[in-house]
Amino acid sequence: MTGGAGFGGSHLCIELLKRGAHVYLLDRIVPRNSYLQLSGFVSDVQIVLGDVRNLDLLKTLIERFRIDVIFHLAAQPLVGPSNVLPLETLDINISGTYSVLEAMRTTDSCKFMVFASSGGHYGATTRDFPISEEDIPAPASNIYGASKSAADVIVRAYAQVYGLNVAACRFMNTYGPGDTNFSRLIPRAIRNLIEQSSYSFGDRDDGSTRLDFLFIRDMTQAYISVAENLEEVKGEAFNFGSGASRSTAEVAKLVSIAFDGKDRCPEFSGPSRAVPIVKYLDISKAEARLGWKPSTALHDGLRETLEWYRRHGVTF
Repeated sequence: MTGGAGFGGSHLCIELLKRGAHVYLLDRIVPRNSYLQLSGFVSDVQIVLGDVRNLDLLKTLIERFRIDVIFHLAAQPLVGPSNVLPLETLDINISGTYSVLEAMRTTDSCKFMVFASSGGHYGATTRDFPISEEDIPAPASNIYGASKSAADVIVRAYAQVYGLNVAACRFMNTYGPGDTNFSRLIPRAIRNLIEQSSYSFGDRDDGSTRLDFLFIRDMTQAYISVAENLEEVKGEAFNFGSGASRSTAEVAKLVSIAFDGKDRCPEFSGPSRAVPIVKYLDISKAEARLGWKPSTALHDGLRETLEWYRRHGVTF
C-alpha cells in the first residue's frame, strides 16, 4: 500500500491485517500521531520508507515481496497547500500514480491495483442532485482536484490500453478517528470543543456549503469491495459517499450536540454565497455492482470519532 501511514491508509492497513493479509506499506514517513501508530498495529506491518515517485523502488518492492494487490493512496491531499505548491501537488498526485501503474505494468507478480481518487474529480458544483460517475466534471476550483482528476483518467486509461486490473474509488469528505488534519471541518470542530476555544471555522466558507460525509470504516470497506471485484470492474470508477448532503453549519452543530448536548452556533466568516456549493455523490452504481453501501449513520460516526479524540487528545 502506498500512503499507508495517512488517515485513510492507516484504517485500511488495520482492516486488511484483521482479514489476515500481509501488508507492506510505502510512505515517506510514519508520524508518531498516525492512527496506525496510536492503534498499536504498526508493528504488524512491513514498512518501507520511500517516495512513491521512485519507479525503481516500486518495481523492486513488488518483485521482492511478490505483491499481488496495490492500494494506491499516496498523495498530497490538502486543498490549501495544493494552490501554494502546485508543482509538488501535481508531481506527487500525477507522476506518483504513473510510477505505480508503470511498476505494475512492467513486473510480473502484481495483478491488481485500487486507486484512491476523489470527489474533487467533479470540480465545484452548485447543482442540487447527486453526481454520478458519468457526469462531466465542472471546472476545478483548486490544484488538488485537478491533479486527482488527471490521475483518475490515467488509471482508467491504463486499464483500457494495457488491460490492467485497475479501478478508481471516488470519495467525498471522509471523517473518523485519527484524522489529524485540523483544517477539515469535523476535526476542527472537535479541537475547538475539547480546547474550549471559540466555535469558529474561519473564512473558507459561510456555513451554507452542503457536502457528503462518509465514515472512515465505510471507506475501508469500499476499497476492499473494489479489490474483490477488480477483474469484473477494471477500468471503471465508483462513487462512495453517504448519498446525501448536509451543510457545513449543520454538521458543526451536530458535532457540538454529540460532544456535550449543547447546540452551539458555529461561526463561519467566509463571504456570503447567493448560491451555495452543493456536492454529494450518487452511490447507486457501487450498491448495484459491488454490493457496497454505507453502514454508519452520521450521529453514530461522530460519537465514535469524539470518543477517540477524548482518549488521544487533539495536540500532536
